[in-house]
Amino acid sequence: MAALSTTAAVLRRVRTRLPDDTVAATGDQLRVAAGQMGAGLGNMAFALVMARRLAPGSFAQLAAFLALYSVLSLPGSSISAAAALAPRRAATLSRAMVAGGVVLGVALAASAPWSGPALRLPVAMMVVLGLSGPVLSTLALERGRLYGERGHGRLVSSLLVEPSARLTLGVALATAAGAVGGAVGVTLAGYGALETARRGRRRRAGARGASSATTGPDAAAGTVLWTMAGFVLAVVLQNQDLLIANRVLAPAAAGRFAVVSTIGGIAAFATLTTPLVLLPRSSAGRSAALSPALGVTALVGGLAVLASALSPRALVVHLFGPRYAGVAPLVAPYVFAMALLGVARVLVAHRCAHGSRSRLVAVTLVAAAALTQAALVLRFGHDPRGVALSTLAATAGLTTSLGVLELVRLPAVHRRWAPVSALRTALRTRPVALAVAGATVAGAGLRFVVPRGLWLDEATSVFQARMGFHAMLVNLRTTDVHPPLYFTVLWGTVRAFGSGELAVRLPSIAAGTLVIPMLYLLGTEAYDRRTGVLAACSGVAAPIMTWYSQEARMYALLMLFAVIALWAQVRIFKRNRPLDWAVYIVSSAALAWTQYFGLFQLALQQAAFVAVLVVRHRRGEPTRAMALGWVTSVLVIGAALAPLVPFAHQQFVVNQAGGKGFGGPGQVGTAASLAANHLGVYAALANLIWAIWGYHSDAAMALLAAAWPLGMLGALGMLGRRRRPVTTLLLAAVLVPGMAMFALGVVKRDLFDIRYLSTTVPPLFVLVARGVTGLARNTKVLVAASAILLASLAGGLVDQQTNGSNPRLYDFRGALAMVNADAHRGDTLVYDPGDLRQVIEYYSPRLTVEPVGGALVPSPHGHTVFVLASRALMNGSSDRSDLNDTLRTLRARGHLVARHDIPNVEVWEFR
Repeated sequence: MAALSTTAAVLRRVRTRLPDDTVAATGDQLRVAAGQMGAGLGNMAFALVMARRLAPGSFAQLAAFLALYSVLSLPGSSISAAAALAPRRAATLSRAMVAGGVVLGVALAASAPWSGPALRLPVAMMVVLGLSGPVLSTLALERGRLYGERGHGRLVSSLLVEPSARLTLGVALATAAGAVGGAVGVTLAGYGALETARRGRRRRAGARGASSATTGPDAAAGTVLWTMAGFVLAVVLQNQDLLIANRVLAPAAAGRFAVVSTIGGIAAFATLTTPLVLLPRSSAGRSAALSPALGVTALVGGLAVLASALSPRALVVHLFGPRYAGVAPLVAPYVFAMALLGVARVLVAHRCAHGSRSRLVAVTLVAAAALTQAALVLRFGHDPRGVALSTLAATAGLTTSLGVLELVRLPAVHRRWAPVSALRTALRTRPVALAVAGATVAGAGLRFVVPRGLWLDEATSVFQARMGFHAMLVNLRTTDVHPPLYFTVLWGTVRAFGSGELAVRLPSIAAGTLVIPMLYLLGTEAYDRRTGVLAACSGVAAPIMTWYSQEARMYALLMLFAVIALWAQVRIFKRNRPLDWAVYIVSSAALAWTQYFGLFQLALQQAAFVAVLVVRHRRGEPTRAMALGWVTSVLVIGAALAPLVPFAHQQFVVNQAGGKGFGGPGQVGTAASLAANHLGVYAALANLIWAIWGYHSDAAMALLAAAWPLGMLGALGMLGRRRRPVTTLLLAAVLVPGMAMFALGVVKRDLFDIRYLSTTVPPLFVLVARGVTGLARNTKVLVAASAILLASLAGGLVDQQTNGSNPRLYDFRGALAMVNADAHRGDTLVYDPGDLRQVIEYYSPRLTVEPVGGALVPSPHGHTVFVLASRALMNGSSDRSDLNDTLRTLRARGHLVARHDIPNVEVWEFR
């Protein structure tokens, strides 16, 4: 009792502090949301009862009817939105809606003799669907009018009458007449809900003056049209993934995704009423109504995500049966996507109804999200997981963008919400923050558009991450040369999202996206905001950053920890705060746990601390606090790296015993015109070009290298200017690891590669940005120079991502897709080199495979032998000799049917 009284006292205190309009808006939202959730649960209960009462074939017919009924209801949300903004106009449109519904119903009933057999449904059921035509749009209009007139009590009654009638009348009719009876019950329930919504309209019409005082005038036609457009696009975003999945997936896979979509649709349905309740208040200029709407949407969506995440397998099995248990890991991410869509719908509704000039931006963002979702599903939707994650990416980007836009125009916030107020003020007074936020969103979008499949190293990462955790660590110690941090992150990602192409790249995409705002922070902390903004914008389209942000390897994570460590060190030199030391220690330790070559930057930064301490001591400045922090950092980082020492030692011993040396795989994609197989100035120049403008064909690399005198002039110009200590630090962060890797490259040529120099890329771009902002003092010159830099990076990105002559592009996915299309049972795939086994098992797990040089078993008459080879990955002349011997043997035994030559991969087909 004491707890209850305390809670009541707290609630009363909160109530007295909140404005009356906020309290009223919150009450309306909660009341209608409860009615909507009740309606959703009732409709689900009806479906479950029907699944148990009807025979499987009859239930399938009723489920198809419900699906058609839902499709016809899809425009309802936009009709309700329009009526909520113009309730008086809605009353005059009711007859037109009825007439249109009658025409639709007659057309459906008349086509029943042909449409019924085509859909494998009884003709009578299609006639019943035609009878529902007059009710669908009219019911949406009447409910929208109730939203506009704030008749929320009658609205909730209308919402609850429909499932109640289905569960009583519908179940009774289905028991008597089967699936057709259930369809009749569904249609009659719609008419009952319509009658409930219409009841009392005459009384309201008689009290029109009071209604006007309560609701205000109807919204302008432009506002209504923009709002309808936003809701229609939201409907497309909610449903098109299922339609595309039905088109591109195999029937069984499409059915599995339909289960995920159905469960996610519950979350979308539960939050559908919130923006409709919000619309009349937003149209009247009451911005205080937005917070309750967002709060209720977040609450309902959060509860849906929590309910789906607690036991997704049990949820799927109990609702749809054990054969769909495999999609259980997708349920929570997809429900989260639908919850985000609910938040986005609220923001779009508020922005459109509020009469904002930027409502075009909001509607455009929804359209862009729908297009992005379609592109991602078509590109990555090879299985239900790819479709679900594509939808999650699109809705997350949309909600983030709309949230940033809304923060800019938030009203004054109470002082107790100081963080929100500070953020709002920053976004209003500093368009820089908005620019960086926009750059981050754009960079995230670019990184999700991956035009290539997995290559050798990525397939190895996935192979290891699919193991048990202990088995993975053992495999890393005995077969690999990398620390375990990235693989631990990937191991968790695979458990959460599976091992699809997009899923395994999520850690790299997230890390690569976070590098963009960190470039801004480092550039601003080291120099000024102009440098930070240009560095962040450069990071959006930086080809090499984009490339490794799309690769399931550790290099994007390495860049992120490198830039965080440098940023923290610059802050330490300026402020020497404990939090900065903590950030530096964690990021530096993570740097070494991600990639051993990160130790070069770690050692450099430690040397920089020593140098700064010596210089400040000689100047007579106080150094005790910084010295204490430095000693602490050395001890903590040393303790953090101690467990890594035996791990690395065992890797070294195993690789030395195997004759591999402690290095990466063979050099891949080295431009012959620049680096060849020896070290020198052109090898260094090639890596510098890769670091800034990305990977290109040998011809393009030769052209870029020809411009090296211009680079020398620019470097001399920079040297002629006064150099700040922070510039020395960033230059050292680029040059010292580069020179160290160059020295290692003398022993093992393959190590001198931009992949292992990933830590140098972020400071290099900050220096490039500083070169532009430092030399271009005039605003026009600065804008022109920045535009040239960004245009060159964008051009490099487009060429890198789309040019099939890119020496780093390995199209194993395309090659194996051709093999899978032609292969039959008993066929064999021979591959060279032997390292390709993991990538073949990823894309072609059912093929019979063996390496070149093995005992080639003669295939029975009529069977096919495929040979897949990548000469760029072969280790010396022995691999090439084995490949040639195998090809000669196969030509002697059969005949060559086809040969395919795609980027860095060759395929032969012998029969």
